[in-house]
Amino acid sequence: FADMCVLVPMKDTPPWMLVTLSCVRMTCRDRTLEFQSACKSLQGRQNGVQPSKPASQSLRQRSDFTLMAKRIGKDLSNTFAKLEKLTILAKKKSLFDDKAVEIEELTYIIKQDINSLNKQIAQLQDLIRSRSAPGGRHIQTHSNTIVVSLQSKLASMSNDFKSVLEIRTENLKQQRSRREQFSQPPVSSSPMMANNFSNSVLMQDESRSMGDVAINMDSQSNPLQLQLIDEQDSYIQSRADTMQNIESTIVELGSIFQQLAHMVKEQEETIQRIDANVDDAQMNVESAHTEILKYFQSVSSNRWLMIKIFLVLAVFFIIFVVFFA
Repeated sequence: FADMCVLVPMKDTPPWMLVTLSCVRMTCRDRTLEFQSACKSLQGRQNGVQPSKPASQSLRQRSDFTLMAKRIGKDLSNTFAKLEKLTILAKKKSLFDDKAVEIEELTYIIKQDINSLNKQIAQLQDLIRSRSAPGGRHIQTHSNTIVVSLQSKLASMSNDFKSVLEIRTENLKQQRSRREQFSQPPVSSSPMMANNFSNSVLMQDESRSMGDVAINMDSQSNPLQLQLIDEQDSYIQSRADTMQNIESTIVELGSIFQQLAHMVKEQEETIQRIDANVDDAQMNVESAHTEILKYFQSVSSNRWLMIKIFLVLAVFFIIFVVFFA
């Protein structure tokens, strides 16, 4: 409520005098919010266009692209560190210092990381295509350049990973050949000599004289030999499984290379446009340089002309002052 004093002229008083008749009590309501909403609606209906937010949408998409590219770059760095560790382990050729379990774990982790990075780069490329807000040709070119850079880094890392796996395969083959070479039982050079040696009279007499004391070692050595054979078979089987896993990983890397080649092929048109724009810019710079040189020459010639005119006027002024004054 607000109190308002109304001043009205009376009949019996002069017109220049005003008397307070009464204080009228009136109600008032705050309509500031209604006024602001009306202004917003009028501003939105201006020129018959509803209010839109292309700038904020473009900024949000740009922020999403930047965050995704930053995350992919960080994942690439982490995978490179794992690949360096795998390279150090895979290049060891020692038969007794072979960390096969750690190498297999790193191989599996790096393979999963490469697949994940490939999918993330594809999503980043899809995000560029799905941009609806006009961001300008330069922003689009910058985004495509970032995608191509990430693709090239992933391709280089995949190639290094493939080389490490090939080195690991060669080392496994060499270890298997050395193990087979040193684990083969010695073979007599002459079976006939071994036969004669076992059938000789001296050996028979010696075996008869030690008949009760001799211990037959064949019955005790057979289980040990079987255990060694089983261990060797399991080792060979584990190495075969490792080589098979490496081969399957190389095949998967081949498919990743194909996907990267397809993505790079899609970016080829953009790169060609960038090259064409660079060539056009270079031609424009050269033509501008030529025009600037021409203008400089014309300005220089005009300057000499102005100097000549000034000298002629000075000479005429001196002659006029000396002879006609």
